[in-house]
Amino acid sequence: MIYTVTTSPSLDLVMQLSSPLTQGQVNRVAHEELRPGGKGINISIMLHNLGVTSTAFGFVAGFSGDELMRLTAALGVKTGFLRVRRGRTRINVRLKSEGQSGQTSINGLGPEVSSDDIAYLVRKIAKLTAEDYLVLAGMVPPSLPQDIYSTFFECLSAQPPLNRPKVIVDAPAEQFKYVLKYGPFLLKPNLKELETYFARELPDAPTVLEACTQLQHEGARNILVSLGKHGAIFLDEYQNSYRIAAPGGSMSDKTGAGDSMIAGFLADYQVSHSLESAVYMAVAAGSATATTAGIADKARVMELRAQMKDHSDWGESLI
Repeated sequence: MIYTVTTSPSLDLVMQLSSPLTQGQVNRVAHEELRPGGKGINISIMLHNLGVTSTAFGFVAGFSGDELMRLTAALGVKTGFLRVRRGRTRINVRLKSEGQSGQTSINGLGPEVSSDDIAYLVRKIAKLTAEDYLVLAGMVPPSLPQDIYSTFFECLSAQPPLNRPKVIVDAPAEQFKYVLKYGPFLLKPNLKELETYFARELPDAPTVLEACTQLQHEGARNILVSLGKHGAIFLDEYQNSYRIAAPGGSMSDKTGAGDSMIAGFLADYQVSHSLESAVYMAVAAGSATATTAGIADKARVMELRAQMKDHSDWGESLI
């Protein structure tokens, strides 16, 4: 079973404005949509779209927590959310304007989580076995200890190594110091996060690969770096490296694309047990979501997967 953890889930209110956003004025909305948000939840949604069952863990509270659970369940995701007493699940506003690229985002605050709440989730995670996969995804909100990912790893360390689940981490660069020493099965930074961690620019594929090698020295077993429209670079634990171009054409909305990559990777790997096969599916799934509205469906993922060459192509191009 695959379990995803989103420590700061959200309701995302996505608004398409009828004209360019004007500060200090009334702005009219032409279309709006309420979506469950958070990296782990996005991963679970894509897994469901690919026909794979997962359970989404996280902390929720208040009326917005009720709606988050309802929407997530309606999308076919099995939920294991823990309801906390104080505060409410954060509500994020995403503003998109006609004639303007990108979006304006306003992120709300999350609930207040107690040490007892954390201990309860830790006990659930401690029960996972070698047959399971655990995905730790997203930022850690100020209401939680910033080293909570270390706490999750520590509770698994009590088990013999062969009995532990494979742990996948997709988190901001400031979280790397808490997780690398535990040897995560897969670390998935994007290029910006990688540059932040090493405090330098990584202008081309060779320097990205060099950074991946350093991450391996620090503990990560496999590293998948998402490069947006340029695809991905992957270094596996056997020192095989891959430079994979993104199929699918121009991006529509990159929200959830990185999360879809992890879902594609896991959906393939748990069946094939091939790192190479899994990383190609990861890029196909990420590109599918980036070139459609919302999290892509299986048909779109498989369409793009069929277009991809099954060999790495480093070429001469910069990232």
